[in-house]
Amino acid sequence: MKKKMVVVLLTGVLLAISACSNSAKADTSQSDGQNTKQSEVDKNKNEQTEDNNKNEVTDEVDKENNQMDQENNSIEIKVYVCNDDATAFVSESVKIDELTPENIVQVLIEKSVLSSDVQVLKCDKQTVDGVESLEIDFNEAFGAYVCSMGTTGEYYTIGSIVNTFLDAYGCEKVKITVEGNTLETGHAEYPGYMNRFE
Repeated sequence: MKKKMVVVLLTGVLLAISACSNSAKADTSQSDGQNTKQSEVDKNKNEQTEDNNKNEVTDEVDKENNQMDQENNSIEIKVYVCNDDATAFVSESVKIDELTPENIVQVLIEKSVLSSDVQVLKCDKQTVDGVESLEIDFNEAFGAYVCSMGTTGEYYTIGSIVNTFLDAYGCEKVKITVEGNTLETGHAEYPGYMNRFE
């Protein structure tokens, strides 16, 4: 009886050992599987982080390139204004995004040559009698603004516009109208093409 019990006991112990060992193997393989999955998750996270970092670097490079493109596309023009004692024209180089009559008028507004309600309605470049010429049509606010000035103020306002536009567009003559009509002030009429002001 004792022998059988021992055997049974031993068998039970062996079985228990065997079961434990199988369980340990299962735990180890399960643990290995979890480690592999965790490694894959970590690897994916690292790759995503690297991709995000690459994207951020690419975005920064794109922004810098766009800024450089805008700077390269910007145009430098000379803006003419009268000096402090209103005895002569002085010029200043200014950058604008692109060469448009609206951008030139905006700069003239910023330099206090024109009032903020002045707008260009039309600006055409053409050859007249073999000479590169501009025709600029302003809104009524321009006419009212120029008419409100004294003789000297009018001279330097018209001269600033003429010289700035002629330089910017590389023309020799310019004709200024107000809503399609001849510009007339209390001091002068401007029916035809004007040359550069000195």
